[in-house]
Amino acid sequence: MSLPDYANVGFTSINVQLDGAVAVVTLARTKQRNTFVHSLAEDLIKAYDLLDKDERVRVVVLTAEPNAPAFCSGANHNGGWERILEEESEKEGEHAHRDSGGQVTMAIFRCRKITIVAVNGHAVGVGVTGLQLPCDIRFAWVGAKLAFPFVRRGIAPEACSSYLLPRLIGHSRAMSLFITGATVTPDSPLLSGLYHAILPTREEVFPAALALAKDLAVNTSQTAIAVTKALVWRGYDNIEEQHIVDSRAIRILARSPDAEEGATAFKQRRAPRFADQLSRLAPWMPWWREINVNHRKSKL
Repeated sequence: MSLPDYANVGFTSINVQLDGAVAVVTLARTKQRNTFVHSLAEDLIKAYDLLDKDERVRVVVLTAEPNAPAFCSGANHNGGWERILEEESEKEGEHAHRDSGGQVTMAIFRCRKITIVAVNGHAVGVGVTGLQLPCDIRFAWVGAKLAFPFVRRGIAPEACSSYLLPRLIGHSRAMSLFITGATVTPDSPLLSGLYHAILPTREEVFPAALALAKDLAVNTSQTAIAVTKALVWRGYDNIEEQHIVDSRAIRILARSPDAEEGATAFKQRRAPRFADQLSRLAPWMPWWREINVNHRKSKL
């Protein structure tokens, strides 16, 4: 497979640029306040799928344009909630619908590279749940308004947020946010610990995220990153099985070129030159049961 030229992939709602081993994904619906529409969902799903496989990329940073009035102002409500329903799935019945926000969440969540989000503006609904929660590391502007308005709009939380948010901040705080339909700022006690860094101005958010991204792109092993992410999210619910799987992870990685390079670089007091590729993990990963979420049509 040839390496993608992201300028010519055909994205209409995002821009993707490579800065060394860092891919910067920028929401490009500024005039529409980066509302979440079908084209944006499709672009993000395609981008993260490509970036996951692109061996040039080690870190992905998601952000909005500096002049955007919002990071993401949520779903487009023009025309009501019917807009989110697709004609083909409606033919099958209510069980066939697949939330596009959740599909974006899973694309980001499944990306084996380091995923960072730089929230340099306000975010509503899926702008929080789908574009922030599945990322590994989050940066935010202290003045950003973050809204969880679902119950105040007559719908349920989406984008797999009922799975992710309780695991990230605890069930009690997640319930407070969901049940009250709250609008908060990143420094709210209800979001304590969710953000890696909270910056005083929106202009500082992306540079801070990019600086960390560049450091991690150089100084971490992408195979070790991929395994670490999987151990945290795809582990077991008891200590004995977790011990078995992380023991195997240590065994496999200990004999990898990156582990040898990491030890050598440490002894020589120099920066590491990690070159291992994710493809070498294929015989072992995934160790978990993968679920096909696509609906199988029963009608022509």
